[in-house]
Amino acid sequence: MNILRLLIFYLIALGIGAIFIWLKVPTNFSVAFFTILAVAIIGYYAFIMTSSKNTKAILRQARYQKSNPTYAYAFAIKDGTKEDEIEALDRLIKKYKNQPDGLSDYQFKRAVRLGDLASAGEIVNSMKNGPLKTYNMAYFEALLGKYGKARNHPFLQSWMSHSIEAVIAKKQHKLDRYKEEMQQAIEQSKGIQRLMNQVTYEKTLKEWK
Repeated sequence: MNILRLLIFYLIALGIGAIFIWLKVPTNFSVAFFTILAVAIIGYYAFIMTSSKNTKAILRQARYQKSNPTYAYAFAIKDGTKEDEIEALDRLIKKYKNQPDGLSDYQFKRAVRLGDLASAGEIVNSMKNGPLKTYNMAYFEALLGKYGKARNHPFLQSWMSHSIEAVIAKKQHKLDRYKEEMQQAIEQSKGIQRLMNQVTYEKTLKEWK
Protein backbone atom coordinates (compact mmCIF):
# COMPACT_ATOMS: atom_id res chain seq x y z
CA MET A 1 0.00 0.00 0.00
CA ASN A 2 1.60 3.31 -1.04
CA ILE A 3 1.76 6.38 1.19
CA LEU A 4 -1.05 8.26 -0.57
CA ARG A 5 -3.44 5.33 -0.31
CA LEU A 6 -2.50 4.79 3.33
CA LEU A 7 -3.11 8.49 4.05
CA ILE A 8 -6.54 8.39 2.38
CA PHE A 9 -7.48 5.28 4.37
CA TYR A 10 -6.28 6.94 7.58
CA LEU A 11 -8.33 10.08 6.89
CA ILE A 12 -11.46 8.04 6.13
CA ALA A 13 -11.02 6.02 9.33
CA LEU A 14 -10.43 9.22 11.28
CA GLY A 15 -13.60 10.71 9.79
CA ILE A 16 -15.67 7.65 10.68
CA GLY A 17 -14.24 7.75 14.19
CA ALA A 18 -15.19 11.41 14.55
CA ILE A 19 -18.76 10.64 13.39
CA PHE A 20 -19.00 7.81 15.91
CA ILE A 21 -17.89 10.16 18.69
CA TRP A 22 -20.39 12.81 17.56
CA LEU A 23 -23.17 10.21 17.52
CA LYS A 24 -21.97 8.92 20.92
CA VAL A 25 -21.66 5.36 19.61
CA PRO A 26 -20.65 2.98 22.45
CA THR A 27 -16.93 2.19 22.47
CA ASN A 28 -17.46 -1.56 22.12
CA PHE A 29 -19.47 -1.03 18.92
CA SER A 30 -16.80 1.28 17.52
CA VAL A 31 -14.05 -1.23 18.26
CA ALA A 32 -16.11 -4.04 16.71
CA PHE A 33 -16.74 -1.96 13.57
CA PHE A 34 -13.07 -1.12 13.01
CA THR A 35 -12.05 -4.71 13.75
CA ILE A 36 -14.49 -6.02 11.13
CA LEU A 37 -13.30 -3.35 8.68
CA ALA A 38 -9.66 -4.34 9.17
CA VAL A 39 -10.44 -8.04 8.76
CA ALA A 40 -12.45 -7.31 5.60
CA ILE A 41 -9.60 -5.30 4.05
CA ILE A 42 -7.01 -7.96 4.89
CA GLY A 43 -9.35 -10.70 3.67
CA TYR A 44 -9.97 -8.89 0.39
CA TYR A 45 -6.24 -8.47 -0.19
CA ALA A 46 -5.57 -12.14 0.64
CA PHE A 47 -8.31 -13.25 -1.75
CA ILE A 48 -6.95 -11.11 -4.59
CA MET A 49 -3.38 -12.36 -4.21
CA THR A 50 -4.24 -16.04 -3.73
CA SER A 51 -7.59 -16.85 -5.33
CA SER A 52 -8.65 -14.12 -7.75
CA LYS A 53 -8.73 -14.61 -11.52
CA ASN A 54 -9.01 -10.87 -12.13
CA THR A 55 -5.54 -10.13 -13.53
CA LYS A 56 -6.07 -6.36 -13.46
CA ALA A 57 -7.00 -6.43 -9.77
CA ILE A 58 -4.00 -8.64 -8.96
CA LEU A 59 -1.69 -6.31 -10.88
CA ARG A 60 -3.18 -3.26 -9.14
CA GLN A 61 -2.64 -4.75 -5.68
CA ALA A 62 0.90 -5.82 -6.59
CA ARG A 63 1.75 -2.27 -7.70
CA TYR A 64 0.96 -1.01 -4.19
CA GLN A 65 3.69 -3.31 -2.80
CA LYS A 66 6.40 -3.14 -5.44
CA SER A 67 9.01 -3.14 -2.68
CA ASN A 68 8.00 -6.72 -1.85
CA PRO A 69 10.66 -8.90 -3.58
CA THR A 70 8.05 -11.29 -4.99
CA TYR A 71 6.09 -8.51 -6.67
CA ALA A 72 9.28 -6.73 -7.69
CA TYR A 73 10.27 -9.90 -9.53
CA ALA A 74 6.94 -9.95 -11.38
CA PHE A 75 7.47 -6.36 -12.50
CA ALA A 76 11.07 -7.08 -13.47
CA ILE A 77 9.74 -9.76 -15.83
CA LYS A 78 6.96 -7.49 -17.06
CA ASP A 79 8.87 -4.26 -17.65
CA GLY A 80 12.54 -4.88 -16.99
CA THR A 81 15.58 -6.35 -18.69
CA LYS A 82 17.13 -9.74 -18.15
CA GLU A 83 19.56 -8.07 -15.75
CA ASP A 84 16.63 -6.63 -13.79
CA GLU A 85 15.18 -10.13 -13.48
CA ILE A 86 18.47 -11.53 -12.16
CA GLU A 87 18.73 -8.70 -9.65
CA ALA A 88 15.15 -9.37 -8.48
CA LEU A 89 15.91 -13.08 -8.17
CA ASP A 90 19.02 -12.30 -6.11
CA ARG A 91 16.79 -10.38 -3.69
CA LEU A 92 14.43 -13.34 -3.44
CA ILE A 93 17.31 -15.76 -2.91
CA LYS A 94 18.52 -13.56 -0.06
CA LYS A 95 15.00 -13.35 1.40
CA TYR A 96 14.50 -17.13 1.31
CA LYS A 97 17.99 -18.11 2.44
CA ASN A 98 16.55 -19.92 5.48
CA GLN A 99 13.70 -21.59 3.57
CA PRO A 100 15.16 -24.45 1.49
CA ASP A 101 12.21 -24.94 -0.90
CA GLY A 102 11.86 -21.27 -1.79
CA LEU A 103 15.62 -20.81 -1.97
CA SER A 104 16.12 -23.71 -4.39
CA ASP A 105 13.14 -22.64 -6.51
CA TYR A 106 14.53 -19.14 -7.09
CA GLN A 107 18.07 -20.45 -7.56
CA PHE A 108 16.67 -22.77 -10.23
CA LYS A 109 14.85 -19.90 -11.95
CA ARG A 110 18.04 -17.83 -11.90
CA ALA A 111 20.14 -20.61 -13.45
CA VAL A 112 17.52 -21.19 -16.17
CA ARG A 113 17.28 -17.48 -16.99
CA LEU A 114 21.07 -17.37 -17.35
CA GLY A 115 20.99 -20.46 -19.57
CA ASP A 116 23.12 -22.39 -17.09
CA LEU A 117 21.40 -25.77 -17.41
CA ALA A 118 24.21 -27.63 -15.66
CA SER A 119 23.62 -25.62 -12.47
CA ALA A 120 19.85 -25.82 -12.94
CA GLY A 121 20.09 -29.62 -13.05
CA GLU A 122 22.16 -29.76 -9.88
CA ILE A 123 19.72 -27.50 -8.08
CA VAL A 124 16.57 -29.36 -9.10
CA ASN A 125 18.10 -32.71 -8.23
CA SER A 126 18.95 -31.45 -4.75
CA MET A 127 15.39 -30.24 -4.05
CA LYS A 128 13.17 -32.02 -1.57
CA ASN A 129 10.42 -34.11 -3.19
CA GLY A 130 7.25 -32.09 -3.58
CA PRO A 131 5.21 -30.00 -6.05
CA LEU A 132 8.02 -27.48 -6.62
CA LYS A 133 10.55 -30.17 -7.45
CA THR A 134 8.09 -31.98 -9.70
CA TYR A 135 7.31 -28.85 -11.71
CA ASN A 136 10.93 -27.68 -11.90
CA MET A 137 12.12 -31.15 -12.89
CA ALA A 138 9.56 -31.25 -15.71
CA TYR A 139 10.64 -27.74 -16.75
CA PHE A 140 14.29 -28.83 -16.77
CA GLU A 141 13.54 -31.97 -18.79
CA ALA A 142 11.54 -29.93 -21.30
CA LEU A 143 14.52 -27.60 -21.75
CA LEU A 144 16.72 -30.66 -22.40
CA GLY A 145 14.30 -31.89 -25.06
CA LYS A 146 13.14 -34.84 -22.95
CA TYR A 147 9.51 -34.12 -23.73
CA GLY A 148 8.12 -37.54 -22.79
CA LYS A 149 9.65 -37.39 -19.32
CA ALA A 150 8.54 -33.78 -18.86
CA ARG A 151 4.94 -34.71 -19.60
CA ASN A 152 4.95 -37.79 -17.39
CA HIS A 153 4.95 -36.01 -14.02
CA PRO A 154 1.89 -35.80 -11.73
CA PHE A 155 1.35 -32.06 -11.40
CA LEU A 156 -0.39 -30.64 -8.35
CA GLN A 157 -2.21 -27.90 -10.29
CA SER A 158 -3.62 -27.99 -13.81
CA TRP A 159 -1.85 -24.81 -14.97
CA MET A 160 1.50 -26.53 -14.48
CA SER A 161 0.95 -29.08 -17.26
CA HIS A 162 -0.01 -26.29 -19.68
CA SER A 163 3.05 -24.31 -18.65
CA ILE A 164 5.29 -27.31 -19.40
CA GLU A 165 3.55 -27.79 -22.76
CA ALA A 166 4.29 -24.13 -23.47
CA VAL A 167 7.99 -24.67 -22.69
CA ILE A 168 7.99 -27.62 -25.10
CA ALA A 169 6.24 -25.53 -27.77
CA LYS A 170 8.86 -22.81 -27.38
CA LYS A 171 11.67 -25.35 -27.73
CA GLN A 172 10.00 -26.60 -30.92
CA HIS A 173 9.50 -23.02 -32.20
CA LYS A 174 5.73 -23.45 -32.40
CA LEU A 175 4.44 -19.96 -31.62
CA ASP A 176 0.72 -20.67 -32.01
CA ARG A 177 1.00 -23.73 -29.79
CA TYR A 178 2.93 -21.72 -27.21
CA LYS A 179 0.24 -19.04 -27.14
CA GLU A 180 -2.52 -21.63 -26.77
CA GLU A 181 -0.84 -23.45 -23.88
CA MET A 182 0.18 -20.31 -22.00
CA GLN A 183 -3.29 -18.85 -22.31
CA GLN A 184 -4.59 -22.07 -20.77
CA ALA A 185 -1.96 -21.84 -18.01
CA ILE A 186 -3.04 -18.27 -17.26
CA GLU A 187 -6.73 -19.14 -17.31
CA GLN A 188 -6.26 -22.04 -14.89
CA SER A 189 -4.10 -20.16 -12.38
CA LYS A 190 -5.08 -17.69 -9.67
CA GLY A 191 -3.66 -14.84 -7.64
CA ILE A 192 0.03 -13.99 -7.87
CA GLN A 193 0.69 -17.16 -9.89
CA ARG A 194 -1.74 -15.91 -12.53
CA LEU A 195 0.18 -12.63 -12.69
CA MET A 196 3.50 -14.49 -12.97
CA ASN A 197 2.17 -16.61 -15.83
CA GLN A 198 0.79 -13.51 -17.57
CA VAL A 199 4.00 -11.48 -17.38
CA THR A 200 6.10 -14.50 -18.39
CA TYR A 201 3.86 -14.98 -21.42
CA GLU A 202 4.17 -11.33 -22.44
CA LYS A 203 7.94 -11.31 -21.94
CA THR A 204 8.44 -14.49 -23.94
CA LEU A 205 6.44 -13.08 -26.87
CA LYS A 206 8.66 -9.97 -26.82
CA GLU A 207 11.80 -12.11 -26.89
CA TRP A 208 10.53 -14.78 -29.29
CA LYS A 209 13.09 -15.71 -31.95
